[in-house]
Amino acid sequence: MTPAEPDADSHADDEPLDQGSGDEPAGAGFVEAAEDTVPDLITVPLPPGAKALVCGDLHLAPHPTDASAQIERDLADRLDGWGDGPGAVVLNGDVIELWGEPGGTVEAALDAHPRLTGALRAFAAAPGRHVVVVVGNHDAAIAWDGVSAKTFARQAGARCALAVELDVETPAGRRVVRVEHGHAYDPANALRDPRNPLDSPLGQHIVQEVLPEVRHTPLLADLTAIADPNAIGQYVASRLVYRRLGPRAWWLLLPLLAAVLLRVPELLTRSSVLGRLPRWTALAGAGLIAQAALLVLLAVLTSRVLYTAMAGSRLGPRGMHLNGTPRAVAASLCADGLAGLVTGHTHQPELAAVPGGFYANSGCGVRCVEARPARWFLPPVFAPVLRRSWVEVTAGRDIQVDLVVGESDGGGQARLERLAARRRPATGVPPGTPRVVASLPGAAGWPLHHTGLDRRVRDERTRRVAAWAVAAVAALSLVSALTTPLRGRLAALLERLPVEVPQAAAATVVFSGTALLLLAWGLRRGRRLAWTATVLLLAATAVLHVVKGIDVEEAALAAVVAGWLVWHRGAFPSRPGSQQVRRATVALLAGGLLVGAVSAALVLAAGERGRAGSGHDAGLTARAVADRLVGDRVVPLPAAVPLLAPALYAAGLSLLLLVGWLLVQPRLHRPPSVAEHRADLERARRIVAEHGGDTLAYFALRDDKSWFFTGDCVVAYAVRDGVCLVSPDPIGPPEQWTAAWAEFTAFADGHGWPVSVVGAAEGWLPVYRCAGLRPVYLGDEAIVDCGAFTLDGRAMKGLRSACNRVRRAGFTVRFHDPAALPDGLREELRALMTQSRRGDVERGFSMTLSRLFDPRDTGLLLAVAYGPDGRAAGFCHWIPAADIAGWSLDVMRRGTDPDLPNGLTDFIIVETIERLRSLGSWGLGLNFAVMRQVLAGERGEGHLNDLQRRLLHRFSGSMQIESLWHFNDKYQPLWRPRYLLLSGTELAAQGVAVAGAEGVSELPVIGRLLNRS
Repeated sequence: MTPAEPDADSHADDEPLDQGSGDEPAGAGFVEAAEDTVPDLITVPLPPGAKALVCGDLHLAPHPTDASAQIERDLADRLDGWGDGPGAVVLNGDVIELWGEPGGTVEAALDAHPRLTGALRAFAAAPGRHVVVVVGNHDAAIAWDGVSAKTFARQAGARCALAVELDVETPAGRRVVRVEHGHAYDPANALRDPRNPLDSPLGQHIVQEVLPEVRHTPLLADLTAIADPNAIGQYVASRLVYRRLGPRAWWLLLPLLAAVLLRVPELLTRSSVLGRLPRWTALAGAGLIAQAALLVLLAVLTSRVLYTAMAGSRLGPRGMHLNGTPRAVAASLCADGLAGLVTGHTHQPELAAVPGGFYANSGCGVRCVEARPARWFLPPVFAPVLRRSWVEVTAGRDIQVDLVVGESDGGGQARLERLAARRRPATGVPPGTPRVVASLPGAAGWPLHHTGLDRRVRDERTRRVAAWAVAAVAALSLVSALTTPLRGRLAALLERLPVEVPQAAAATVVFSGTALLLLAWGLRRGRRLAWTATVLLLAATAVLHVVKGIDVEEAALAAVVAGWLVWHRGAFPSRPGSQQVRRATVALLAGGLLVGAVSAALVLAAGERGRAGSGHDAGLTARAVADRLVGDRVVPLPAAVPLLAPALYAAGLSLLLLVGWLLVQPRLHRPPSVAEHRADLERARRIVAEHGGDTLAYFALRDDKSWFFTGDCVVAYAVRDGVCLVSPDPIGPPEQWTAAWAEFTAFADGHGWPVSVVGAAEGWLPVYRCAGLRPVYLGDEAIVDCGAFTLDGRAMKGLRSACNRVRRAGFTVRFHDPAALPDGLREELRALMTQSRRGDVERGFSMTLSRLFDPRDTGLLLAVAYGPDGRAAGFCHWIPAADIAGWSLDVMRRGTDPDLPNGLTDFIIVETIERLRSLGSWGLGLNFAVMRQVLAGERGEGHLNDLQRRLLHRFSGSMQIESLWHFNDKYQPLWRPRYLLLSGTELAAQGVAVAGAEGVSELPVIGRLLNRS
């Protein structure tokens, strides 16, 4: 029986920790002692507010290491700062290294780490605290030796078990989180009978018989620390390249040295010809540089071939590949009602949402060796890191799971490896002190790896490089065309071609270089038409460089860039739509006919009257004009018109540029039909009702938005001026977030739309960053805890006085279903709404619904304040927000009657809080405070923050920036930051589109800056 699959009677052995941890006698034998002291399963209760810390794979040995010292310090610091209240610490398997340490014992390992042992013992001694050690595979002897479990109990106050269940109390009921080491899912390390001392899996033989021999080989000294055992072949190949082949690569310099020595006699012979020396020296230097480049390329290719030949070999696998199998098991268990599964064993920390729950891997506290990408097409570099990670489970309104990870440099890299390794990409893991890298619910998990998002980042990088490369070729072509070619090359060319051909080729290079500069804009934005034209122009430019002066260097560069673009053609997916093609065709035909007709009329008017009436002359004139539009002057004009030919050629080029500009624009958004819009809205409404818990989720149902569906997710967006604005964050199951965003960004890239996300939640930032978007802090949303809210106390004196004043004036608040209002009340509220609105329409794209009292919007809440005369004086419209177990503000309005008492809106909000508290709701979302952290000085000091603060103070009078912050702050809310996410291109266009969507153009001062009129 394995820990992963207890039999039907295993719960008979379940032993709550609060029943004591007495040291039972060993009994007659190993098996009997193990059955008495190490149960299959222990249940740990977690009352509301309690927290459990799960860490494992510490591999503590009798002698401290750099990694064990790091994890000892971090865990001890965390336990020392735990605070009051109940809690649990679960050491999740392989806590002690017994396989790889001959003669090693639990007592010796704990004695070698006294601070961690003391912190565990002090933690276990506090009331309501529990420490449990889960048996792994490297310390499997704990289950049967009859000594180790007692040692843990004596020195650390811990109990041992094969698995743990965290019994978490939440308002929704009892939730269970299972914790086990996870080696049972690894065929090479699974134990058939964890209490049988004769059960030795393959992994044990490798650790005890193979790896001790390997450690004596300097090249393979880190073989035991590889994070992914399936990468052993790649590790060996990488070490051979960088630590065997690399140090001997200097032998390749010998041919270069020989080439220099062979040129010395020629240099001495020609030194008397001073006029030729600079030119000869330049040519010789260029030749040496070319030879050096070829040698470097040879070294890189040799390294790559050697690595590829060896990396495919598998010296394992030992262990399992990442966390795929336990993640699948977690999905199955959560479908049966479990809240989540926490494992270890793989040394790969992870937190992922699965249908119905979560999967977490507690990671490790050891030295790991991981592959890191290298520069210049070299093989990956295997770099060591000291990793410390654990999982924290908190019993709150729901189960909150945090993944804490910290990594630091493990040292031991060769100099060549340090030079070759690329700078580590942003992974969300801060260096040094461990920090929370992911939380569930509310986030997509960690780490985020999705081929679609990775491909988008690569494509974005390819477009950026392509734009700069093509612009460089264009600039070089212009310089080359405007300079005199080398005399020797030109003489050799003129022996075979007339002089007019190189001259025409040089003039054409000027045109192609200019066109390439314009096409670089389209390449940066991923336009397939720009890519096609660029490849053709680069090929033509390469030929023209040869024809104009045998400029093989420029030709080779253009050919290389063209070949590179062909290789990366998938990075340019945006094709023109049918509407764009029709518009471009109409523009070309209409413009050509108009210019041709006007030009022909001018020519005929300038000619002789008798010949102008001839049909033959009119046809000849039309043909001559059309030829001159494309630069052809073969057919003569019947009459001379000054500057007509260059003007027609310029008009033809202008029409061509106009057509190209129309075709490389973002595709127009095709609005759906009425029936399609209605069907999409109903489908989006079902997804929002099932998965839309965010305070902004219901705003996805605005009438001016379109919906992109993928899986069980929906993305609400609107296209404004060629920019795709997304708000709120995509809605759907968390386990589908990454895939949904990858599919949507591919959809937007195919249409040529830069994507901006307005009002993004913090939990979505890792997904957006993984897709290459840049976050910009917008402000904070105020969330009031209805259960903890009170008007008592000095700090609430102003709010308490305002509410009392309104109440004494005879005002009351009643609550309605806005979808079923009486007609009279509906019209009264609509009239009230227009009194205090600034502008003709409701502003806001991300935080307003844009409609009120619609019968389709069921399940909303309306709080109306009535005066002593029974008439409505103000109201607040609320939408549901499941994530805060409450409601979020849509619209609040009050009348403009000067007799209305101050504090009417506060009175409505306070009454709503009291109403929600009586109904058992938790939260109430209020207004959005723009740039609150900047105004409050919470984003640090600096010139930029000071400038932002002064500007915000300056515009607060017209835009109610500070007033909204202070209005929210008096409710002492929790603040949730919101962000604007921007794509890497067309930042100005994105900013204008966001400002227009949010209605900023209607505000004083700012509106005058954005509006043209």
